Amino acid sequence: MGKSIESLARGLQVIEAIRQHSPASLAVLHKQTGINKATLLRILKTLQEAGWVFRAVGDSCYRLSFTLNRKVTDSCPEGQLAELAAPIIQEFQGRLRWPVDIAMRDGLTMKIVESTRVQSVFILNRQVMGLRLPFLFSGIGRAYLAFCPDEERRSIIAELRSMKGKEGRLANDTLWLQKLLDQTRRQGYGVRESSYFGVGTTEGEQVEAMAVPVFHGERVAATVTMSWPKGAIAQSELSRDYYPLLRSVADRLSEQLQAQLPAI
Repeated sequence: MGKSIESLARGLQVIEAIRQHSPASLAVLHKQTGINKATLLRILKTLQEAGWVFRAVGDSCYRLSFTLNRKVTDSCPEGQLAELAAPIIQEFQGRLRWPVDIAMRDGLTMKIVESTRVQSVFILNRQVMGLRLPFLFSGIGRAYLAFCPDEERRSIIAELRSMKGKEGRLANDTLWLQKLLDQTRRQGYGVRESSYFGVGTTEGEQVEAMAVPVFHGERVAATVTMSWPKGAIAQSELSRDYYPLLRSVADRLSEQLQAQLPAI
């Protein structure tokens, strides 16, 4: 009987550890496998180059690549989108200057699934992976709501109106909500209600943000948002310079979705 291949066995051990603990940090994988970190990094690099594993930008954790088998029944739409988005937002990070987040709808909130905040000199909350934001106060929620199909929008608004608190009250203010949606569609992007979120940087500044929809056929698959310290960008710059760049990021991601994911 032939000898087993030790390096292959360790690679499979790492894949199984990622499957069980995804998203998995290097420290978690070291603890679960017992493989020393130098060797573990080489294995992970090999798996990434082979397309078995990808490392998210936002949290530096490892996940199994959805491209291994796009028809698996337990495939994760969030992981699929994040994997497609990561190289695109990294490419545009230098040109956009400010950090970029990718978010998907999760019920009555928008969930951040990828981010370049860890690579930005702009100091704000960098632990945003998995953060859920409200529809009516966040740029990502407003962009999603304004551009999603009519039937989906009506369903979301109906549910928001049944909620208690400020968001529920605003959802019931028909005139305010219609004005917000109309303005968002005219300008092509949603803007964050910065005062609602309070201080957002370590310097005590409020944060502003703009978000554009990522289309996948008739649906809005996600939103791409850019954040900056309040007052750092003039309105004229926002519309003239930054919106076209952010729109190009969303369009690139839409192209990838159309080419690689017939449906999410």
